[in-house]
Amino acid sequence: MADHTFRLSSGRLLGFAEHGDPAGVPCFYFHGWPSARVQGELMDEAGRKHGLRIISADRPGIGLSDFQPGRELKDWPPVLAELADHLGIQKFHVLGWSGGGPYVLMTAKTMPERLLSATIMCGAPPLTFLGYEHMFWLYRLMIKLRYAFPTVLAVLLRMGEKISKGEPDRAPLKWVLGMLGPADRKVLARREVFSVVRAGMLEALRRGPRAVIADADIYLSEWGFEVGEIGYPIHFWHGKEDRNIDWQYTQKLAGIMPHTTTHWLDHEGHYSLPVTYLDDILKQALGK
Repeated sequence: MADHTFRLSSGRLLGFAEHGDPAGVPCFYFHGWPSARVQGELMDEAGRKHGLRIISADRPGIGLSDFQPGRELKDWPPVLAELADHLGIQKFHVLGWSGGGPYVLMTAKTMPERLLSATIMCGAPPLTFLGYEHMFWLYRLMIKLRYAFPTVLAVLLRMGEKISKGEPDRAPLKWVLGMLGPADRKVLARREVFSVVRAGMLEALRRGPRAVIADADIYLSEWGFEVGEIGYPIHFWHGKEDRNIDWQYTQKLAGIMPHTTTHWLDHEGHYSLPVTYLDDILKQALGK
């Protein structure tokens, strides 16, 4: 992994990493929550195989990127445009996993002329529109605590940070992983996958929970546009055994958008789908 920083016109530093084929077609990867640029390492081998230059940026306040007070989802495209211009990239693919999904949608809404494709894997939904009915119980609890006791969420994230440093075959981390479906547990049992997922969470919290909470607040707020207005084609991939973000959210989202392709994988989960089907996902993005 090659880490870099770039100073935006605002004066803030933006951190990013590059994986895959350095001479390949550019693809900006938007990481999940809570995670960071290091999550892009999971795309490295497939990026090399398919000739993709994977560029994964830390969102503001995460990892190497400076915090941006009052950040909203609409603030992302100008940052992405500056980074692309800095790297001399005019057109590019975008790929988002989980919490990176809304950033794909916002990019497709505001700068479609620069896109080669837009893909979302197990993406986070617009909760203010679709509600909390299908949300994982742990996330629902965190949302309630965020509203009722704002400081408690920071404590929970710190606890999660400590738990994630443990061994996956020992309590309490073993109990946490036990909440996942069988496909996810199987994929995370692979040391090379688990180490990247864990590193992403730890890097997200490296500067403390403030930015991670600010990142989460964006999912709970109005996104500033109607998803049904997105005219650029979106490729959706979601596993029906996803216990983190229920696939029915993506089904409902795709149902109100004019140009989508959808892939529902019966026995895949939140982590297993992007890892197991990454070749197929990238092939579709590239039109192979």
